[in-house]
Amino acid sequence: MRDFNTKVGALVILMSLGTFYSCQQEDNELLNEEQSIGKEAALENELQAKGVCDTNDWDIIDAISGTDYNSSISTNIDDRSCSYDYKQSTYGSSYNWGGYRLNSANNQSGKLQVRMERTSPQTNFSNGKYIEISGTVRILNTGLVNGPYAPNDMRDKNGTYIAQVKGKHTNLRTDLRESRDPAIVLFIAKPKRSNNGLGGVIRDSNGKIKEFEIYAELVKKRGGSSSSGRRLIKIATVKRNRNFNVTIRTEFYTSGGRKRQRVRVNINGVAKTFEISVQNTAGQSADPEEMRIRMGAYRCVGGRAEILWRDDLTMSRN
Repeated sequence: MRDFNTKVGALVILMSLGTFYSCQQEDNELLNEEQSIGKEAALENELQAKGVCDTNDWDIIDAISGTDYNSSISTNIDDRSCSYDYKQSTYGSSYNWGGYRLNSANNQSGKLQVRMERTSPQTNFSNGKYIEISGTVRILNTGLVNGPYAPNDMRDKNGTYIAQVKGKHTNLRTDLRESRDPAIVLFIAKPKRSNNGLGGVIRDSNGKIKEFEIYAELVKKRGGSSSSGRRLIKIATVKRNRNFNVTIRTEFYTSGGRKRQRVRVNINGVAKTFEISVQNTAGQSADPEEMRIRMGAYRCVGGRAEILWRDDLTMSRN
């Protein structure tokens, strides 16, 4: 009996050690933003690229001195954030990340929304041309506003864009407030809420947002904006502070003699294709002229946002 108890005891210890190791391994996969702050304080000047506080102007700055882990898109950053600068850190993980941080307090009435983004080179229309970015993303926080609208309602102000596809077109109607640098598909992360999106934000036992829902914000017609000109299409749900893959590809092609543009996306294993309208907001013919992709963090109406892009970020184009 004593030998049996000894064997059972040993088995329990081994099982406990296995469980501990498994939990420890899972914990190591999470970014430990709290513990990493003190470690990196002394290196802050080396890790950050300094911008100038003016949310109404493009402030293109060199991303960082030394190794820039997101440089495959561009070595410059459009920084319209005042509270934060671009930051590079391991965030307590075994990888290097580019940190794009926003503070809603930096939004100014009548001016452009706060953002911190990189942009790919532009490509002019030619049949078969494409631009593609691909990488690993983690979301720590996005803009948060307590409002009455569902997440698929364009009036909902929650969320932060992690990337956007730009596409200029012919027959631009600035008299109808069409942008000279229009987005055609934007990808926005929103905190997941209860009650089919109409309730409160779902949080974990530590009070952190538990999950984010990723939507495509697609123009109905080229140059479209706000509720009348765009619609939201859900793509995927991702866990806070966990890896998910993002691939965005925009392509030019011709069909029936007509110039066309489409966007293919794969986020967290969910693939979708979006065909872009060939009309402007007045219903007139509008052919695609040029395209670009921007990534980082854009829009934070309430609270603070922090989007991380890992050092595996790539861009390809022809």
